[in-house]
Order: sequence, then structure tokens, then C-alpha cells
Amino acid sequence: MNEELAELAANGATALVSAMGTDLWQEARRLMSRLLARARGSRRDELSDALDRQSTAARGAVDAGAVDYWTEALSQLLDRNPDLAQDVTALASLRTPERPDIVIQVNSATHSGEVFAVQHGTQHFASGPKSRDSGEQS
Repeated sequence: MNEELAELAANGATALVSAMGTDLWQEARRLMSRLLARARGSRRDELSDALDRQSTAARGAVDAGAVDYWTEALSQLLDRNPDLAQDVTALASLRTPERPDIVIQVNSATHSGEVFAVQHGTQHFASGPKSRDSGEQS
């Protein structure tokens, strides 16, 4: 699979999982169901069932495992049928109908990592010594 399709799969998966438990879910589910209806292969039923199970996600919660699952699923679907790219693009481009300028952004960090992210603006960041790194004990 080429890099562009792999990135599209990751973006589509992130949008799908981010929509779970929110007002965007019905539209995300419709787009994903349409994509699955056009897909070839034996995983269609499995993915439809997974879509139903995962739709009960808590509002605002984004599960990294679910993003990985759907990234892999979309990658496989696109690998078998690159013509599905238009459907995955529609999924990746989800916007709330009442606020089309709002997009979903998911950031995560593991193992003491830090994430600095911004959308539509400028980010200012200043760093100083951290109390846990100072070595002083009370």
C-alpha cells in the first residue's frame, strides 16, 4: 500500500473513532456502512459487527486500540480496492453540521511523552525546570 493510502486509512479511522459517542456518530456510521457495502472480501460482516459494538463508546473518549483496529481494517480495504479512497476521504472529512469549521483532533502521548498541538492558530510554549526533575526532596 502506498504512503498516501496508509495516511488516509489512519485519518479515516481517527475520524470514525472520534465520532463514536458524539453527535457525529450517525453520519460516521452511515459513511462507514456505505464503505463496507462497497467493499470486497470476507471481513465485511466482521467489520459491520465491530461498528455496532464500538458505537457505544463514551462521549469524548478516544480509544487508541480502536483507532489501531480501524486503521488496519481501512488499510486492508483500501489495499484490496483503492477505489474506496473517496469513501474513506468522506469519512476522514467529518464536520459537525452546525459548525462546519470544527474538526476533530486526537492527540496522545505515552510513556511520559508530551504533546503540543494547535489548530487554526499559533501556539506559544515556554519550558522551565520541572519540580519532579529538580532532585530536591522534602
